[in-house]
Amino acid sequence: MTKAALPDPPYRGGCLCGSVRYCYSGRPRTLIACHCLDCQKQTGATNLLTLIGDRVAFTHEQGDVVRYRKTADSGRFADYVRCAQCGVRVWHEPLAAPEYCFIAVGTLDDPSWVVPVAHIWTSRAAPSAQIPPDAYATPQSPAADRSDLFAAFDRTYPR
Repeated sequence: MTKAALPDPPYRGGCLCGSVRYCYSGRPRTLIACHCLDCQKQTGATNLLTLIGDRVAFTHEQGDVVRYRKTADSGRFADYVRCAQCGVRVWHEPLAAPEYCFIAVGTLDDPSWVVPVAHIWTSRAAPSAQIPPDAYATPQSPAADRSDLFAAFDRTYPR
């Protein structure tokens, strides 16, 4: 698996129209590609790249947002947070794990360094999806505590 250098935080980002801005000031817990049907539908792509981080390091700096509560394929609930103006999904918050924030990588000001270390819901991956053979992959949802995803990140980016 090719990996890019992990830049030092903070990581800043926002929506398409620029009204929503955020800052993530911590080390990522992991970087994943989710291939579930919801993520395919929400992105119009084969997957959603996500930075999972500690919620305490995430700050919503500006802009009105709307929330949509969704039951994921795993059966867990999450609040999907979108810009109230342009509708871009910026992050989501899992209700079962409120200590984490899931940031949509495409909303980072500089996403060039993000290479997923794990792929989830590979059983639903589009035929065109590229999943490196040496990346951690699971056919469905990861462990509820996401320890498998965190371990994959720590192996790739040791502290």
